[in-house]
Amino acid sequence: MQGKLNSRLSNKLFFAVMGTALLMGLLLSIVQIMLDARQARKSLETEAQQILAMMKEPATQAAYNKDEILAEQVVQGLFRNNAVFYAAVSIPEKPPLASEFRNKNIIPYRSLISSIFGQELSYTLELRGIAPGAENQGRNELFGNLEVSLDPSGAAHEFIERSKTIILSGLTQAIVFGSVLYLIFQGLIARPMTSLLSSLEEIDPMRPAQNQLDAPRGHEDDELGAWVQKINDLFKAIEKYNSKRRVAEAHVERLSNYDMLTELPNRNMLLRRIEQSIQDANHQDDMFAVLYCALDDFKSVNLLHSYHAGDKLLLTLADRFRADLDPTHTIARVGGDVFAMVIPNLDNHYQAADVAQKVLDSVRRPFRLDNHNISLSATIGITIYPHDAATADQLLKNAENVMQLAKSQGGNNYQFYVANVDQRIRETKVLERQLATAAEDNELQLVFQPQVNLVTGDVRGAEALVRWHHPERGMISPIEFIPLAERTGAIVAIGEWVLKQSCHALRRWLEAGFHNLTISVNVSAIQLHQSDLVNTVKRLVRETGIPPQHLMLEITETAVMENVDLAIRLLKQMKEIGVQLAIDDFGTGYSSLSYLKKMPMDEVKIDRAFVQDMLEDPDNGTIVDAIIQLGHSLGLSVIAEGTETLDQIKYLQECECDVAQGYYYSQPIREDSFLTFLSHQRSQVKSATQRAAKSTSPVLNKSS
Repeated sequence: MQGKLNSRLSNKLFFAVMGTALLMGLLLSIVQIMLDARQARKSLETEAQQILAMMKEPATQAAYNKDEILAEQVVQGLFRNNAVFYAAVSIPEKPPLASEFRNKNIIPYRSLISSIFGQELSYTLELRGIAPGAENQGRNELFGNLEVSLDPSGAAHEFIERSKTIILSGLTQAIVFGSVLYLIFQGLIARPMTSLLSSLEEIDPMRPAQNQLDAPRGHEDDELGAWVQKINDLFKAIEKYNSKRRVAEAHVERLSNYDMLTELPNRNMLLRRIEQSIQDANHQDDMFAVLYCALDDFKSVNLLHSYHAGDKLLLTLADRFRADLDPTHTIARVGGDVFAMVIPNLDNHYQAADVAQKVLDSVRRPFRLDNHNISLSATIGITIYPHDAATADQLLKNAENVMQLAKSQGGNNYQFYVANVDQRIRETKVLERQLATAAEDNELQLVFQPQVNLVTGDVRGAEALVRWHHPERGMISPIEFIPLAERTGAIVAIGEWVLKQSCHALRRWLEAGFHNLTISVNVSAIQLHQSDLVNTVKRLVRETGIPPQHLMLEITETAVMENVDLAIRLLKQMKEIGVQLAIDDFGTGYSSLSYLKKMPMDEVKIDRAFVQDMLEDPDNGTIVDAIIQLGHSLGLSVIAEGTETLDQIKYLQECECDVAQGYYYSQPIREDSFLTFLSHQRSQVKSATQRAAKSTSPVLNKSS
């Protein structure tokens, strides 16, 4: 590299300096030669004038006297000058008195000399004077002419010799000057740059600021020294930037591979770990397991406490997994409340089950947050390599699918992936797609379950329930397809279809003369928060012309608690329409009295889980009684669902429950059957209810 600098910069300096000096020397020499040529020509002309002046008198005398001998002498006198090659003394209108000619000198560069001095220099001098005896007249007469022609070759030869000397001297001076100037530049620029280049070769490109460049000696305070200082500053800035870039790259690398909250590997890193485990298992003829763990109902933690509390719980859970599981196990966080584990070197499936149970036990241990004990559960899907899949993506996907299947069956457990499970998952996916068009394909049906006033025995109305009559599988239970609809978002379209059909059914009942009936329609959490429910209800009420107070919208307690403020605002808007509102499945959620007081509700619906066991389980009976008393204290009507026996009806009447529905009165029936029920069985229902109110039983005594 140093040789390159010397060969390039030094050579450039040498050629630039010497070329400039020689050019300037040559130009100055040419100017000096031109001045000398001008002076030589002028000297030649002066010499010619002097010759003519010297021969003027004898030539005039010869011309006046027409003296050929004197004229010849004049001509001979002129020829003593080597430059003269022609001379003549002539008189007017007669041949010359005397003349002589000789050849010009033969010299080189004749053409160059001719361009400067001309081929020859010719002069003519008039010979005038006053003739004797004519002095008084004062007339100056022309006696003849003296003609001289000069050959400039002699002067040109001397000029050429001087020009050679001038050029040689000028170029010599230019070379000396250029050499001195080159040495100065070499000392001031090239050598310091070579020294700097040597210092640059010692700089580490990865840590450029580690070695400082030293300014060349004698240049510490000039521009070169300032340039060196700027380079050092630049090296410091580069190293600082490189340091920040390395930190940023490490941060980006961590972001792309690790979860920011728990610092566990994320999905990308997990897939790489699974791929590495596949390679190791193939090499060692071994097997390993992938666990896909999702918390059950983690959303309630964020709703009841805060997202910050939820983050603290996840951090605590991550620490538990690190402490409880073997260090060789990979633990990753692949979603909000979803973790995954890779369990290597398995001998059998039971070892994977042991680890899954250990994970479930870690989750089930109570968490202490904000002075509250929080209990959670989890659901785990397990896949085994190489039995369940051949790639990392498929292993993780199968584990996720079997986890979802296990969660739909109640959760709080682990389940292994098997082929028939995969088939069920595929069938579920097909069912999801078909469910999206079920309403458009007229596959949905409404059934109605009567609701009976426990005081009067009158049929208060009915709850509208949706059923799916699949063209291939027949009637599909709502327990199976409603969760699918909520997970895929199809519940919004289905819910609107149910609401529309219910409003039309109510219209037909009113027109049939049943003026006091109400119809209850369930509203899912997704409908409440993700659809334009208020405008939909307003439009359907207007289109069907039903009295809005005869429409009861049932909203689950958990749906309200997902976003309390938004739910209260939407409920108030629906109350402005005039519809009635019921809080469904009361007692199964997490609502408080303060929220319940803010909600513009008309009715509380006791969940069937409490009603069915209230006679066998005293705690459930107490809860039912408390809900009824709470509802009445807030000015709300109370309805119990899931009533199946006469004893349950009697107990609810003793607790002063307002309305009941269940199989004791009727299972959900089609609209035509419901109208028949209203017309022919109202008297029997009323009588049965009144008989239950009059009868007593020790079992129903609340004090027992």
